[in-house]
Amino acid sequence: MRSRFLFGLFAAFAATAAACSDETPTFSGPGSFPPGSIAATREVILPAASFFRVLGSFSGYSDASDASYLVVANQFEGELNAHALARFRGFPRTVTYVRNGATRTDSTFTIAESRLVLGVDTLAVAGAPFTLQVWEAAQRWDPATATWTLAVDSAGDRVPWTEPGGTRGALLGEATYPAAGGDSLVVPLSAAAYQRLADTLSHGVVLTVAETGARVEFSDVLVRIGVRPDSASPDTIVRFTAGSGTERVTVYTPEQPDAPPGTVGVGGIRSARTLLELNLDQRVPGCAATETCADVPLSQVQLNQVAVLLRPAAVPRGFAALNRVPLALRLVVEPELGRVAPLGQTSLDRDVSFARGDTLLALPVTALTNSLIANDSLPRTFALVSELPGVDSPPTFGVLFLDPDARLRIVYTLPARRPLP
Repeated sequence: MRSRFLFGLFAAFAATAAACSDETPTFSGPGSFPPGSIAATREVILPAASFFRVLGSFSGYSDASDASYLVVANQFEGELNAHALARFRGFPRTVTYVRNGATRTDSTFTIAESRLVLGVDTLAVAGAPFTLQVWEAAQRWDPATATWTLAVDSAGDRVPWTEPGGTRGALLGEATYPAAGGDSLVVPLSAAAYQRLADTLSHGVVLTVAETGARVEFSDVLVRIGVRPDSASPDTIVRFTAGSGTERVTVYTPEQPDAPPGTVGVGGIRSARTLLELNLDQRVPGCAATETCADVPLSQVQLNQVAVLLRPAAVPRGFAALNRVPLALRLVVEPELGRVAPLGQTSLDRDVSFARGDTLLALPVTALTNSLIANDSLPRTFALVSELPGVDSPPTFGVLFLDPDARLRIVYTLPARRPLP
């Protein structure tokens, strides 16, 4: 039999109910107060332990090959190392241009300029300024299975790196990312470096950062080329972009840490999630703060806002999230399946994300709470996950840990008796 679970992540409660003294509030209809009463609004912040509990945190739903970004780090927080690998396609073999009104195609041309252009996630930079180094990859690697220690890790083909983190050949170029920031980083490449990358046998590049303590996330990496056709006029330059496509991956060490028992773990390169049980058989004060009366069940007050307040906890190994972590609360209809339980609809009142430097996270669940109170047969188990709508890849490299010692904030309205004349 399925167990009924406790969960609670509440942000603000506002309710219209009835009651004071030791009487139970009564309603003549939805949203109605007893005759002769006036509204009194209360706010309470309660320990959330009795409202929800952590069933377990799990990870491993994605890996580096699923990510839409690349990460480079050098002993970040004394432990994390990460290199980015990229293999480019789309280099020009012929050049088409217009001369004297006629379209021409030339198979011989000169490289006028080439550069590696990287999109920088400015919210995911630590340790700037730093020097990004572009090395020629000197060993075949598999973008779907490469790790810090293995270049290939597929069935029947397991090949270790001769140099952990990606076997490096010649240094092709480097550039400094300024402390003032900027959303791109440009690394000039020589004509010889371009020719090495454009070779059909090229293994691509390995990206590293020279300074210890740095970590950066790149949203994209491209090679931009300007070529001068041999038969064109001297001032003719045709420009191309060679994209990395899907042939790119981050390799890193150590592994993303798992959340300690009882801790809420969310997001990261391995898409951590936490299952939570919710129990709404709870009571709140049944009258204004100046009066004395019995507590009343949540089912006997009208709730306007509800939220759970969570505080971030330390994340070891340099894996703390640097950029914003988007959060979603998903229904779990088969919690007995544990880490493989399928997830259903989202249940937060609005989109929520956690930013570096935030000291408090509020998860608004007003609509969810009202729905569960109104229908006692609905499932009470949910998963807190990090995801973006319509995106399957992990949205952040860093993981978010939250202290399970949460608080429940409730704002609700009670009727109070009118004073006698």
